[in-house]
Amino acid sequence: MLFRHLFARMRVPLLLVSLLLASGAGISAATAQPAAGQALTIAFRPTAPYVMQKPDGTLTGLEYDLVMLAASTAKLTLRPQLAPFGRLPEDFRRRAVDAIVPANPAMGLPGCISDTVLVYRNLAISLRQRGLVVTFVSDLERLDVTAFQNAHVVLGREVAGLQRNPARYREVANQMLQVRALFSGRTDVVLAERRIFRHLMRSPEAGVDVTPALTEHDIFPPTPYGVAFQRTEDCVTFNRGLTEIRRNGVYDEVLRRWEAAPPFG
Repeated sequence: MLFRHLFARMRVPLLLVSLLLASGAGISAATAQPAAGQALTIAFRPTAPYVMQKPDGTLTGLEYDLVMLAASTAKLTLRPQLAPFGRLPEDFRRRAVDAIVPANPAMGLPGCISDTVLVYRNLAISLRQRGLVVTFVSDLERLDVTAFQNAHVVLGREVAGLQRNPARYREVANQMLQVRALFSGRTDVVLAERRIFRHLMRSPEAGVDVTPALTEHDIFPPTPYGVAFQRTEDCVTFNRGLTEIRRNGVYDEVLRRWEAAPPFG
């Protein structure tokens, strides 16, 4: 019932819903019940619109749905849990979980990283009325910058170098603070992933006027993310499921529906 309710809200065509139900694909944490001794604990970070917790405790979101669909298609049972993005790598390194999302080679993790689930577009974003010119990462050195947690790891050495000036560079776990800081003039530039920032802007919780136009400074390469698994065999199995949902059109349909979805909640 939860699966049907979720896809009804996203207006997924009936044919697609039937396909997913037939494949046994589960979307919520509640439906991800493992066969005895076979479940893998997977940690997601709660960041809209990628992973969100609903009032009843179940999970939804673009990234969550794609990962769970790929795993279910491959008959890989996952037991989801949530953790802050900054804690995911450490939990994985000490083997507290079997897998984490999102992950990429830049994080220097052990184990195996799956094929790409989603490509993130990290940007430097400023208010257009400010007329700021940001062509290179080095241009950020003269500006006040508010970045997402672990940006110094994900975005490379030049961003890591900005930490030498803590008065002008900070990272925040709650990315709604980036929205408020930018639109209230408390920071010059935010470093954020485009889908995340745009989603937060549209949230009624923003609490600031978000109508001023933005300039998106495309100074970072696209960042591919997958799932980090402790065991290579689980990684290979997951990749089979991911390949299949790309092949049969389920991946593209879910992506389109989330791209057009209104803010959650």
